[in-house]
Amino acid sequence: MKYYRLRHSLEKKEIGNYPQDKNIKWIGQAYTENAFGNNLLNPIHNNPALPIVELYKSAKCTSLIHLGPITITEYLILDELFLAFLKPFCNSPFQTWKIKATKKEVDYTYYIFYLDQYKSDFINYEKSIFKLFESLGAFQYKDLDKEIKITSDLDFLDKCREFLGLYGMPKLLPVKIALNTSNQEIDFFRCAHNGMAGYYVSERLKEAILDNGFTGMRFEEIEEIQNRVLIEYV
Repeated sequence: MKYYRLRHSLEKKEIGNYPQDKNIKWIGQAYTENAFGNNLLNPIHNNPALPIVELYKSAKCTSLIHLGPITITEYLILDELFLAFLKPFCNSPFQTWKIKATKKEVDYTYYIFYLDQYKSDFINYEKSIFKLFESLGAFQYKDLDKEIKITSDLDFLDKCREFLGLYGMPKLLPVKIALNTSNQEIDFFRCAHNGMAGYYVSERLKEAILDNGFTGMRFEEIEEIQNRVLIEYV
């Protein structure tokens, strides 16, 4: 089955202004260990600080909105209708936090959405290839010809920490990523692998989202995400 990564729309006609958020005030401490963004692999057990969002006057209140400090690779910020639409497609526990967005002194209700469990078998690590590269600047890298065996999303993070500072500050990067898509029937999931992280929708869910007129999003082809990497579907 074909999958796409869910991203914010950049079309001004659709979103009115990019970014949509002009100002953010926080209820609670926004930059502590309990903040949004520190739980990529794990469910959130604490009470994170919640944002009160002021939107630009020219911004449109789309089904999915952009909020700078809360990244779409980990969280979605949805209106009530889009949240209700997505709930039946959630095959694992999820959490939501109700927040307020204000535009021209009118309040709108949104929800921060988080799938507790990421899809750990989306990437076939046995058939993927990772190597160490030396950074040359300007997104240029020199292959150090050292392949590193990776077994899981967590192992990838551990290996990144392990090799940090060796071989002249190298980066651990994929050369080939094999994806388990041929026998998948799930329509909506979260990937936690650094570089591929985000929320994915199937071709049929993408069409359903478009048919229902939800706004504020685009659907990124997998080859766009890692355009320097060989993608293999298994």
